[in-house]
Amino acid sequence: MPRKTKSEQPTAAQWNQRVKLIDEYAALDREVTEFKAKIFRHQKLRELILDWYPGSSPEEEITVPGANYDIVISARDKIRAVTEAGKQKLFRLWGSREFVARAAVLLKSLPDPKDEAGLYTVQALTGPRHLRVVAKAKAAAGTTAA
Repeated sequence: MPRKTKSEQPTAAQWNQRVKLIDEYAALDREVTEFKAKIFRHQKLRELILDWYPGSSPEEEITVPGANYDIVISARDKIRAVTEAGKQKLFRLWGSREFVARAAVLLKSLPDPKDEAGLYTVQALTGPRHLRVVAKAKAAAGTTAA
């Protein structure tokens, strides 16, 4: 879908729809922000419960009883990864140029993960955009009229 040029101004109906969408987004943003504390607590409790069984075997399923609920800790998921021998075979199969083009390097694996000198990385404004809700003065003060 092509982007609108500056000469294509929205109609009054489109502006009204945008105003409604902005207010809906702001209300949902407030709810999500309030819910983040619960998500954080949920994650901390999950980690705490998993830490109770550090020596369990990967295929073992564990039931942890509670007063009102039981928690079932599943067996570990299977994760595939390329081995060192596999990397060597792929290097021979693809050649050095193709291997370098397809290989992924974790930034934390770099000799200097911050790489402020830019020896291994490049930084550009290509990431996602973020929305920040700013309350208007009348909305922040309430909707009471004199």
